[in-house]
Amino acid sequence: MFFTVIVWWLTIELIGLAALPLTLRLFRNLPDRGYAFARPLGWLLTGYLFWLLVTFRFLTNTRSAAAFVLLLVAALSWGANYMNADESPLDWLRAHRRIVLTYESLFAVALLFGALYRAYNPQIMGTEKPMEFAFLNGVLRSPHFPPQDPWLSGFAISYYYFGYLLMGLLTRLTAVSSAITFNLGLALLFALTVTGAFSLVYNLIQSREGSGPGGSHSPLATLLYALLGPLFLVGIGNLEGLFELLHAKGWGSPAFWQWLDIKNLATAPVSPTWHPVDNWWWWRASRVIHDRPLGVDSEVIDEFPFFSFLLGDMHPHVLALPFVLMALALALNLLKCRTQNDERGTNQQEQEHHSSFTIHRSSFILTALILGALGFLNSWDFPTYTLIFIAAYAIGQYVAGGKGTRAWLIDVVSTGITLVALGLLLYLPFYVGFQSQAGGLRPVLLTKTKLHQYLIIFGIFDAAIIALLLTQVPGWWKSRRVAEPPRRRGWLDVLIVAVAVGPLVFIALLFRWWTVAFVAGLVAVVLLALWQRVSSDDPEVRKPPSFSPALVFVLLLILTGLLLTLSTEFVYIDDTFHSRMNTVFKFYFQAWTLLSIGAAYAVYRLLGRPWKRHTLGHYAFGLVMALLVIAGGLYPVMAGYSKAGGFRGPPTLDGWESQLGRIRPDDYAAYQWLQANVSGQPVLLEATGGSYSDADQISASTGLPTLLGWGGHELQWRGNYDEPGRREPDIATIYRTTDAWQAQKLMDKYGVQYVYVGNVERQKYGLTPAQTNKFRRFMDVVYQQGSVTIFERR
Repeated sequence: MFFTVIVWWLTIELIGLAALPLTLRLFRNLPDRGYAFARPLGWLLTGYLFWLLVTFRFLTNTRSAAAFVLLLVAALSWGANYMNADESPLDWLRAHRRIVLTYESLFAVALLFGALYRAYNPQIMGTEKPMEFAFLNGVLRSPHFPPQDPWLSGFAISYYYFGYLLMGLLTRLTAVSSAITFNLGLALLFALTVTGAFSLVYNLIQSREGSGPGGSHSPLATLLYALLGPLFLVGIGNLEGLFELLHAKGWGSPAFWQWLDIKNLATAPVSPTWHPVDNWWWWRASRVIHDRPLGVDSEVIDEFPFFSFLLGDMHPHVLALPFVLMALALALNLLKCRTQNDERGTNQQEQEHHSSFTIHRSSFILTALILGALGFLNSWDFPTYTLIFIAAYAIGQYVAGGKGTRAWLIDVVSTGITLVALGLLLYLPFYVGFQSQAGGLRPVLLTKTKLHQYLIIFGIFDAAIIALLLTQVPGWWKSRRVAEPPRRRGWLDVLIVAVAVGPLVFIALLFRWWTVAFVAGLVAVVLLALWQRVSSDDPEVRKPPSFSPALVFVLLLILTGLLLTLSTEFVYIDDTFHSRMNTVFKFYFQAWTLLSIGAAYAVYRLLGRPWKRHTLGHYAFGLVMALLVIAGGLYPVMAGYSKAGGFRGPPTLDGWESQLGRIRPDDYAAYQWLQANVSGQPVLLEATGGSYSDADQISASTGLPTLLGWGGHELQWRGNYDEPGRREPDIATIYRTTDAWQAQKLMDKYGVQYVYVGNVERQKYGLTPAQTNKFRRFMDVVYQQGSVTIFERR
């Protein structure tokens, strides 16, 4: 197991090294030059070129092709650096070896930790893991892209599959089994997320105004505060874990638990040990919000990153997380561009030359490639993080000045439209064949989130954000009074925001929508703080060191996160569930990402000063945050222990052998035979099952296409059940009929080459010997062991 982890680590290191010169150039305005994002950038670029070349059939989906594309990315990256006579990346590494060593150590520790935990929790069974495993194996089986859907033969995958392609690429390069890749991939995503969040907060700290290159604190203190980024993003859970512990110990009255209204918590048993013991108790933390429209329970998902990695589903929102952080780093790099330009301009001529706030053409294309990839990785992320980047560009252009309002607006809109269009165009082959279940916006009419449930989810971050906002009030008041003449527009700013947000707050209070009132109030204060930072009457406020790209960026993240959660109170994107379940799920996950980074910087900004300068208020804030973080840390400790079964089993990264090999050994042996003896993409017929069933495991694990897998999921992916609905009765007929000619005719219709008969098929269709033996009339038995027989067409 350890050797496999080393191979995985070396491969991703090589990918990062290939893209290092390009990374240092793209993120040149950040203090660390974006070093932490060399790995995800190299992975994305290699995956993009591989996808493009295989899609247009210049290459086939093989290991040698993957290696060729990696070498091509390395040649382009290092060649461009040589042609532009930039600073040597090796010189930069030597000059910054301390921070490089920090990143490498953090990444290695996170990867090893993630792999070790997955080794005690490796099973690729339950929830949507079989679906994700099917996509990964479907990518590996397909000679060209788009990959064939293993659960609907003859059709391409109708899902944002780029993350599975990236995992398939690493599987190709490392020659590791996909059953191991699945778990190593989750460990890699965790490690990239840890280093990405650390880098973002580190760069924010180093970018704080007036702090100088090293700030007023030691390098060690900077690194410790930067660790708040990964801690808040993936190291803690929401506060539901605290209430789980209280209930497990029998504390609290029945009336209190009824008021708290977390589904199934009030009826959970008291625990005899230090953690809850009822089955899947840790699931409740992702279902804190309890909607009851017209008194009927409605499922709402409020997943957060630690839960996602704990659960172990390789879902698109998890696959996209490291690249989301890279997109945020691009936006911060853009805001830093303006500050860097001002700092470089030493005379009037230089100032005029450097004050232009533009994006270089090559950087613009690469930015569109990165942002556009989010649509291919997880389509929900593309609009959100692209808007953040465009907003950063708009702020930077406004602060740089030199343009009238109309010219500024035209520039921002045209740049935004071009960026979005290019981001879509670069991935056009994907969108051409993509179908979606999305059915437009629908209003949320009959339910609103309870305020205490909202605070259980985001309370840790809200405390830090509120404290940060309170510190902005004195600064706003001071800037209004010291200006010559005294600023009167500040009161106009307050009036404008009050008119814009006030009616919403009033209506929310009138109808007792406490969450809406709370979040809308925070939005108003954030808007004022952000506006004060970028539109002061005093021109000195918009010049370094008074202008803080770090604070402006953090306020932008906080504003976006709050607006995302606020929007789910009024509208949702309609889908096959016809509820706000998925909208809350995706938007709250994005909000957690944004608010966690904002809260981490807020803690630094309030406490990252010499202790002699701390007041009683600072100590009180530090104590409150410490208590909240400890409360948020209860969930990872308890849930991590429970989900891993107390770390009692033998560790292994093979998620298929550890599950199927132990529960259904005959099926596992058949899977091994198919992997060793069947090449290409012949259609294999097995029993179809409903979503989350134990059917369709062979097609999922081999990537061999079957007629129909999880029908309910095909409905979600394609927006209709037309084709699955036609196939379902045909599959039953093929298995149940005793007429060989009828079975053969239906199999010809779908091009079936293999028929799989195991216990699942016997139980599903009640097969008799006569029904099974009919296959022998026109097929050969190519495999038979235990309860499994595999037939092949003659």
